[in-house]
Amino acid sequence: MSETHDAEAIPMRRAPQRARGQQRVSAILDVAEDLLAEAGYEGMSTNEIAARAGIPIGSIYQYFPNKEAILHAAAARFRQGFAELYDTLLVDGLVARPLPELVDKLIGAIVEYGGQHFGVTRVILQGQANPHVAAAAVGVQRDLLELVEAQLEARASHLPAARRSLVASVGITAVLALLSHAITLKQSAGHEEMLRIVQEAKRLLLAYLRAAVTSDEVALS
Repeated sequence: MSETHDAEAIPMRRAPQRARGQQRVSAILDVAEDLLAEAGYEGMSTNEIAARAGIPIGSIYQYFPNKEAILHAAAARFRQGFAELYDTLLVDGLVARPLPELVDKLIGAIVEYGGQHFGVTRVILQGQANPHVAAAAVGVQRDLLELVEAQLEARASHLPAARRSLVASVGITAVLALLSHAITLKQSAGHEEMLRIVQEAKRLLLAYLRAAVTSDEVALS
C-alpha cells in the first residue's frame, strides 16, 4: 500500500522526537477524531482541541500550523493503522480465500476499523464537498484502490492492468458511497439499518467483481 505521505498533505511543523511529545501529538489526534465525529471538519477548532486535551493552545501550534494539518495527520494515522490491519489479513491468507470470503472480510475490516475511527471515517466519506477534507481523503481512497487492484492481479492476472484499475475504481467508489449511506442510516435509523446496507455493499462488490471478470472470460476463484 502507499506511503502515508502525500504531496497534497499539509505537513506538521515538526515531528515529536521524545516520548512526551509523541504522547501529546497522539492526544491531539485522538481529540481531533472525537470532534470530527461529533461536529465534522467545520465544527473542529484548534481551541476546542486544546481545551479537551487539557494542553495549551501553543502546544498544538508547536506541532501543527492549523487544523487542516491536524486533519491530514489524523488521516495519515488512519491509513497506517489500516495498512497494518490489511497486512495482518494477508498473513492470515486473504489472497488464498474464495472471492466471497475475501469480499466479506475486506468490507468487514473496513467497517470495523472505520467504526473505531469514526471521526476520520465520517469526514472521508461525507465531507468531501470541503476541499480540505477532499485532499486529506485522497490517500485513503488510493490505498483502497491499490488493495483491490492487488487482489485482482493475484486472482485474475490475465486482466489488463487498465481493466484492473477501472474495476477497482468502480467497485471502491460504489462501496464507499454505500458506506456513506450506511453512516447516515446509523445516525437516523439505528445500527441494524446500517448493517443491512453493509450487507448490500458486500453483495454489490461481489457481484460486480464476478461480472467484471467473466465479461473478459477470466474467472475468479
